Amino acid sequence: MDWTFGIALLIGFAPVFILMDTILKNYTYPRVETPFFKDTTFFGLFTVGIVEGAVMAVVISLLGLLESSFSIMYMIMMAFVELMAIVVVMNLKRFRGKSDSIFYGYGMGLGMAGGMASGFVYLMLMASSEGLDPTMVVMAVILSCGISLIFSSGGTNIGEGIARHMPMQYLMQGAIPLVAFNMIFAILPTTGGIVYIGALLLMLLIGAYFFHKNLFVNLPNVVRDVLKYNNEKRDDIPKSR
Repeated sequence: MDWTFGIALLIGFAPVFILMDTILKNYTYPRVETPFFKDTTFFGLFTVGIVEGAVMAVVISLLGLLESSFSIMYMIMMAFVELMAIVVVMNLKRFRGKSDSIFYGYGMGLGMAGGMASGFVYLMLMASSEGLDPTMVVMAVILSCGISLIFSSGGTNIGEGIARHMPMQYLMQGAIPLVAFNMIFAILPTTGGIVYIGALLLMLLIGAYFFHKNLFVNLPNVVRDVLKYNNEKRDDIPKSR
């Protein structure tokens, strides 16, 4: 059991730290002389996100939302609850209208993804009758990657909404892909074989598409827009990809 929990943590957080490094290295030292965000605030909110994600996983598991006949409806509602959990923490005066809030939303999304993915992967591995079956581990990795991509993307949407003083509008933008993701997640327990794998891959593709859109294409322009709104300017903002 201890080994299973350790492996679940590894699978749950490895994609999180890979995504964290992939994006943040372009916005902090040594790539830029003056970082675009504060490390202490980022990792503080990242930790809060981990707690929220773990709580969400426990709630979904204990209430049996994925096993219910109304699982799709419940998981649609959970998409809004999950994003609202980020809004509640970030909708403080100190974060409003600030360009670094975008990165803090990203951090909270990553933390929530890590906490939630670790919980679901642990349950998935414990439910396997084959123990640590390699096929099950691969599917757990795909699930974890999908969760990391979609929640970090949604967190970035919330961060942008806080930075632009429009949190609820951007919550809705983040909710659209997360609702689709959660609806597929809801049907996983009723599928098997190739359909199960196909559903996991579709979740991964949804997460990857919106992650690329929000973090590679939109993020530089959003940072530039918020800085302009505050009459600030920087020449070291990375280019969109």
